[in-house]
Amino acid sequence: MGVAPDAVRERVGARADEVVEVCVAEHFRNVAPRRFSRVFFNRERGRLGMEIVLRGAAARLAPTRMLAANLGFERVLEKFLAENSAGAEAFRREGELHAFSARQYLLPAGGAAAAVELFRGSTIVEPSRALERSRAADLGDGVGRWMLANISPEGALPYKYWPSRGEESPADNAIRRFLATLALARLGKLRGNARFSEAARENLRFNLRRYFKVIARGHGAIVERSGAKLGAAALAALAILETDTVGEFSEELSLLAAGIDSLAHEELGFRTFFFPSERDGENWNFYSGEALLFWAEAARRGLPTAPSIDRCAATLERCRSRHLRKRNPAFVPWHTQVCASLFAQTGHPAFAEFAFEMNDWLLPMQQWEGLAPDLRGRFYDPKRPEFGPPHAASTGAYLEGLADAFALARALGDHARASAYERALSRGLRSLRQLQFRDERDAFYISRRTRVLGALRTEVYDNAVRVDSAAHALLAAIKVLRPTNQRSGEAE
Repeated sequence: MGVAPDAVRERVGARADEVVEVCVAEHFRNVAPRRFSRVFFNRERGRLGMEIVLRGAAARLAPTRMLAANLGFERVLEKFLAENSAGAEAFRREGELHAFSARQYLLPAGGAAAAVELFRGSTIVEPSRALERSRAADLGDGVGRWMLANISPEGALPYKYWPSRGEESPADNAIRRFLATLALARLGKLRGNARFSEAARENLRFNLRRYFKVIARGHGAIVERSGAKLGAAALAALAILETDTVGEFSEELSLLAAGIDSLAHEELGFRTFFFPSERDGENWNFYSGEALLFWAEAARRGLPTAPSIDRCAATLERCRSRHLRKRNPAFVPWHTQVCASLFAQTGHPAFAEFAFEMNDWLLPMQQWEGLAPDLRGRFYDPKRPEFGPPHAASTGAYLEGLADAFALARALGDHARASAYERALSRGLRSLRQLQFRDERDAFYISRRTRVLGALRTEVYDNAVRVDSAAHALLAAIKVLRPTNQRSGEAE
């Protein structure tokens, strides 16, 4: 580091019980204002520092400072100019902009332990050559602890939390909330842990009290201020299937099943909104898969309201035809899970073949070579930005589908595919563990650590926590730890 840790502690006046963060700035270089976006972009957040000078005023922000405050480069410049009553044109004429690198360290409390080197404010999760169940277990256990630590007395889990502000976001999304219920319930079954199972039931009760409505005679839906979505009804129904072992919500389940059935469409597969009508068709790639997965799982469990396997298969074929006309990766994970469920019930090879077709197409979108070590394993296609930005929730969702595709390939003796899917799962788990607030080293800048430990950041350069990022990661980990038995459809 160039300076002894004890000397740094003494220089900054740190107590023996305090952790000290150190950034060693180096490689300063000028950046012409016209080249701002070519130097300062998202992938450099947390790695690149920024110095701004104008008319005697100066600001220097270390990369870790920008991470801690969750600041983008453009926002830093905007705030500086506003604080100095200057406009963009004046800065272009008179300002100076510098970029610099910084080696990052934590000096642990006590003074005896060695300095911990960080990369973008975190320690690096190293790649694994094989699919490690221990990594999946650590990921899932961390999410589970976060959920238990953050569930309210009323049963609510926070939808979105801003660690930099120490505040919950006012945003909301019922689909993602019910996804968390589903994940908690499955974790309870995996671990045989009554605390998780009871937390899932309390969370389900809260979510149904908040969102469930009877919208027409015999039809139920999940109603939000923005409308009533097919996907929300399907996730709520799936959560009831997984959580309600005593029939407490049998009436809600029956009404939701009828509501979902009412949106089935002979050409499109499904309509996607109960209301408002002008939004119908939005998010079809997600919602059709969520609805079909409920149908398939209802059929597997023998629900009286379940559609026949033939109807499930015919609807899946309509969705398949529509997908192949305009492919989207969002379609893949949910419909892969549908294929796995239907294959387990029927043994028809067409279901496995479609799962393989989808996931073979998805695999090239997983990034690995040529990236910073903390970014490797995420899913993002920079040539197709319309598919969406990289996101913890997306990576987790894709891994859910890949875990089922992997189980199918193994069951059918397709060793080449099984190997490819296993490698993708291993790389994806590395990415999710990297995004997880694993310990105090990852959360060194956060004051309310119980609000984040075990949760996942949106990206390595965006520390916002969202419940669906945690839920998808947990669901993927569970599928790795207990893959679906393709002869029974049950978890092994």
